[in-house]
Amino acid sequence: MSALVIFRRELWSYFVTPIGWLVATLFALVQGFSFYLIVELSAESDAVFGSPMTLFFGGTYLYWLFLIAVCAVLSMRLIAEERRSGALELLLTSGVSSLQVVLGKLAAALAFYAAIWLPTLFYVAILQLVGGSLWLDPGVVLAGYLGTLLFGLTALSIGLLCSAATRSQLAAGLSTFVALSMLLLAGPSGLFSQGDWSVLAEYFDWFAQMERFARGIIDGRALALHLGISLFVIFAASAVLERQKWRR
Repeated sequence: MSALVIFRRELWSYFVTPIGWLVATLFALVQGFSFYLIVELSAESDAVFGSPMTLFFGGTYLYWLFLIAVCAVLSMRLIAEERRSGALELLLTSGVSSLQVVLGKLAAALAFYAAIWLPTLFYVAILQLVGGSLWLDPGVVLAGYLGTLLFGLTALSIGLLCSAATRSQLAAGLSTFVALSMLLLAGPSGLFSQGDWSVLAEYFDWFAQMERFARGIIDGRALALHLGISLFVIFAASAVLERQKWRR
């Protein structure tokens, strides 16, 4: 069994289980309501917000709350459920490596995460019809979706590591939510703004990073940071599985 087979099986499970459809439905409802409120604000003559998509991408706490919650729910079952059911032992003894398991499952979670964002392209079409170039900036749209996918990759990677470290889906989901919340608040809290740590402030301020993406600016430092974190966490999760494999 290869990483591709694991990817196909895991992705299919999101579409045939209630949790996948529940997440997708709640996500669509909340994002639709958020978009409606943003358009209402942007339509006010005395309010200058720029492109509505600038606010849509990270401009509200609702965006971050649902990004964290969705990634926690999507990732909590990836390894923990396999271990609880005993399927993980069979998987790891079938000739597939721990790294292949991690890559296959993470890729499936990321693909489903991207899929539930696809319907929001309908909002782009609405803005094009209603406001044209006044309300729609292609650079903002492309950079916004890129930033959203990048933050999703980091969040899902951390969630996968939490899932690999426990047998309980609930524990994995809660630990992921807490870990992501701490990372999100690290920048605004000023944790790295003092002394020798001040240089790290802009690298760990997710709000500031997403604000740049939402203005159409693709920050290479943010790309490097999130890809680096994701790679580190992927190998860490693989090491956790490998250690548990040899302990049996």
